[in-house]
Amino acid sequence: MHVSVNGTRLWYDVDGPQLVPAGSTMRERPTVVLVHGGPGSYDHSYFKPDFTRLTDVAQVVYLDLRDHGRSDWGHPDDWTFEQCADDIRAFCDALGIARPIVLGHSMGGWIVLLYGARHLDHAGALIAQGTMARFDLNRLVEGFRRAGGDEVATIARRRRSSASASSRLGLPWRPRGRSSRRYPTGSVSSRSSQGRDTSRGSTIPRRTGVSSRTS
Repeated sequence: MHVSVNGTRLWYDVDGPQLVPAGSTMRERPTVVLVHGGPGSYDHSYFKPDFTRLTDVAQVVYLDLRDHGRSDWGHPDDWTFEQCADDIRAFCDALGIARPIVLGHSMGGWIVLLYGARHLDHAGALIAQGTMARFDLNRLVEGFRRAGGDEVATIARRRRSSASASSRLGLPWRPRGRSSRRYPTGSVSSRSSQGRDTSRGSTIPRRTGVSSRTS
């Protein structure tokens, strides 16, 4: 599904209802918004099916950042971490998701921390997984050296230097040959790197969450 926010269209998917029966009433569950890593060649799909288990206690929303996955792609000069952080706020507001629990992995963690700093009190909670608040290239490289030796450290420095340079310029780093990657719009089926089907069908969002119907 797509929603238009901040001058672009963001693709998202939903697992689990936001309201569940509780005796004679309906109980509201928390909504968790997952923000994937990157940049460039990644999307939400690697979160599946692991986070499906979370639907026992919460509604789970998978989001493709702008210029990633099935979201609209624009010119690299227009891409910034700040813009992605603001997109999270606008995305949640557009779908009526109040006080979301927002989890960011890797690069998504940088964006989620920035979202929290720019939009105080909007989130119910922030979770930063496998990420950092400050990019320290030398520290990263030394970690790779301890784990895999000098050759691995050299490769890590080369790849991380490319990503770091792009980040300082506010540009998405993309592997060669992937900069024009596009995805079909509408209802699509995708597979993760493990070959698992990640397609879902969904219905219209409710006021404070997103109702879904899995296929």
